[in-house]
Amino acid sequence: AGAAALGLAGVASVARAPPAPARGRPGLLQHVAGLVAVHDGKCGTVEEGDPCYFSINWAKTDGIFQHPEWYPGLEASAPIEEFQYVLFKSKAENCTKSPPCEMEELKKKVDARKKAAEDEAKKPTPPPPPPGPREQTFYMYRAQSKASYPLENVNTADLAGVFWYLHQEIIVATPRKYSIDRIKRYKVTMKNTWEFWNAHKRQFSAFVAYDAGGCTTPVCKDIYHQYGFVVGCQVQPLSVAMYLGRHQTNWQCRAGEDACRAPIWYALPGPCPAKGLPNGEIDPDSTEVDVNKYKTPECIERMPGGLCPKGVDKPTGAPDCTYTYEDAGEILLDDLVGIEDYNDFWNASYIRCMKQKGTGELPEDAECRHKKEYDVKTDKGVGTDFWNGKLDKDKCTERLDKARKLFKAKFPQFPEHLEEPPCEFDMYYDGEFKWNVNHSHAPHSEWWAQRMEG
Repeated sequence: AGAAALGLAGVASVARAPPAPARGRPGLLQHVAGLVAVHDGKCGTVEEGDPCYFSINWAKTDGIFQHPEWYPGLEASAPIEEFQYVLFKSKAENCTKSPPCEMEELKKKVDARKKAAEDEAKKPTPPPPPPGPREQTFYMYRAQSKASYPLENVNTADLAGVFWYLHQEIIVATPRKYSIDRIKRYKVTMKNTWEFWNAHKRQFSAFVAYDAGGCTTPVCKDIYHQYGFVVGCQVQPLSVAMYLGRHQTNWQCRAGEDACRAPIWYALPGPCPAKGLPNGEIDPDSTEVDVNKYKTPECIERMPGGLCPKGVDKPTGAPDCTYTYEDAGEILLDDLVGIEDYNDFWNASYIRCMKQKGTGELPEDAECRHKKEYDVKTDKGVGTDFWNGKLDKDKCTERLDKARKLFKAKFPQFPEHLEEPPCEFDMYYDGEFKWNVNHSHAPHSEWWAQRMEG
């Protein structure tokens, strides 16, 4: 399981972000709130389906990440009542009749946060972090089957990237390709090597493709031999699917463009990455494949990959300790899409319909249709509308928000969102893999003396 399965591997309507406030017209909060109906004036918590919910939901799930300065005294984790309070007090056109209850208590909480933020802003600005590889913690995701294996020699993605992959590669087939039925989430901490930083002055290396436990990109051997087992990344094009991150994910864009929040894929090097299964032995639908079949003990010892040894909580930036991870939960695609029984959805329901026509339980002119999650030709599903609109930014955002909410509901102990660092790899330079390795500032490691080709 690898690139073939990125192997990688919210529900309320979300509008396109309104323009920022400007002279001579209502501010942002007034503009957004003007899209909903008027409340009856009674105090209460605004819930999904109620007036003003649209505005509050957009502010909480998108607005505060894109423009936190528009929401003084709030943070994304604040209760919906506090967002309701801020919109109400801002005199948003149609939210002026949607007061929350316990106004004084909400005012105290919002004002306290606002004052704390103001006090924090008055503190001396800390010096920028010193140059060099940084320790960075964020979520990675995989679209996966019920198979379970370590997060090594695999490709992963941010949330936008895993949806990009699902929409482009997996749900286009019925049944879904590679038996993929879930999205797994991992909390990853990474720190690449000084050897790589000294050559590139970047946090991420290049993306390389993995399949069945092996790296299929020819330059893999050169990268890992020269720099150690560095984590790589790659930005995916929005021309395929309009899934956007909440923050800037790359610098290959003009400021403010959607392309600045394009999806990301990652590459996590594991043991003996040059020795995956050959193509003739790969069964992408199997959950019992031994991807380490051709990895010798010597190769595993001398080329252990970037996952830090057991007992090491944080990556050191040594060539064989560039990342750690913990399982942060999984959600099933059926739960996300709203399918009670996937086999019945795509298969049994059609057979049952045909039988009922044959027995007269259904009229002869009744139409029996093969249901499918997504049809590339129509850009719609049959029997579900969850995946409709692959290039519709608002609908793609709705799907991402729903996934975040489902993760939060199932695994409340984890933050709903962690900001992913930008993918800023530039390029490999001509002849660089023949350069002398620059170990300046790097922790001492015996690995360099034992490394092997592959």
